[in-house]
Amino acid sequence: MSNFKFLKSINNDLFFLASDAEKLFKDGYFEQCMSQTRRFAENLCRQVMQDRAKPSDSFDMMLATLQDTPSLGEEEKEFLDDLYFLKKAGNEAVHSIKTGNDANAGKKALECLERSFEAAINFAVFFCKADSGLLNIVFDEELLMTGKKSKTSVLQQEYTARKKKELALSQKQEKNQKQTGEAKTESKEKSKKNKNKNKKTNLELYEEYLQAKKEKAEKSKIFKNKSLLREIAETILAGIIIYIGYLLIFTK
Repeated sequence: MSNFKFLKSINNDLFFLASDAEKLFKDGYFEQCMSQTRRFAENLCRQVMQDRAKPSDSFDMMLATLQDTPSLGEEEKEFLDDLYFLKKAGNEAVHSIKTGNDANAGKKALECLERSFEAAINFAVFFCKADSGLLNIVFDEELLMTGKKSKTSVLQQEYTARKKKELALSQKQEKNQKQTGEAKTESKEKSKKNKNKNKKTNLELYEEYLQAKKEKAEKSKIFKNKSLLREIAETILAGIIIYIGYLLIFTK
């Protein structure tokens, strides 16, 4: 068995490249393993690029193009980081003068395999739309060396799946609480705004007072003018009545 078995149904060529790298590691060919993981990473990158990459484009050119993609997500950044690491490690292994099949080389080759595994998971889930459950599986060193899946990796896979589920639930609850809090704040601010809108300033109240006083004064002036005219009219009317009475009485 291989840690990269999930790739077989997605891209058989990539699966063989990765499984060959595992075999090289198992046989102690650490430098060859690193150069193979570099080859795997370059082909993985080309699969992601598809028509955007020309056959003559180098690994560096393809990585630079992906790096310039606007608004990279966390998964994409992690994917690129893994590819850059595999390219560098593979180049060093190929161009090294001394043979490096010692313990240090083995440690680095193991990291290359783990990085290849993580990049392959991202490729499968986020690019090929494979089952998101793949995000829970972990690289199994015992499977690498013996071909048998370890109990530890199974437990770790279950633990990872449970923790991710709990994290997703927690994030959802926080989001709901945040939205509820924002709604309350917005309602409070709106109420405060309306209250402030209805509340008049001292200047506005003073201006209203002056306007009312002015209108009252004008009404009083009109009333006075009406009173004077009325007195004159009543005096004239009284004079006319007296004159008519005089004519009726003394002209007989």
